[in-house]
Amino acid sequence: MKDGRLRRSCQIAGVAGLVLFLSFAALAQSAADASEFEKGRQQFHRTCAQCHGRNMVSSGVTVYDLRKFPIDQQDRFIASVVNGKGNMPSFKDALTSEQIRALWGYVSSRGAVSK
Repeated sequence: MKDGRLRRSCQIAGVAGLVLFLSFAALAQSAADASEFEKGRQQFHRTCAQCHGRNMVSSGVTVYDLRKFPIDQQDRFIASVVNGKGNMPSFKDALTSEQIRALWGYVSSRGAVSK
């Protein structure tokens, strides 16, 4: 009987430890997501905001409204940034792939950090 209680206590402690570990992992992931979001937001304001507007809201009618960009078309977004499209110039030589991925993270979030 004592063995059974000890085994049960060990199982409970193991589950509690796993829950604690997953909680810390989720917090770390949340912090990483927020950090990536902030990198993308900053890059957007350095590179894109002058045409696409602050918070992706442009007062002009000649630029694409990035709030409506399909979030399932990451490859299309990257190709547009790298190669340019319409009046938008190519940023192939101006941005690294990491910067472009950060931009995509920001644009695909519609400018709202996920929680």
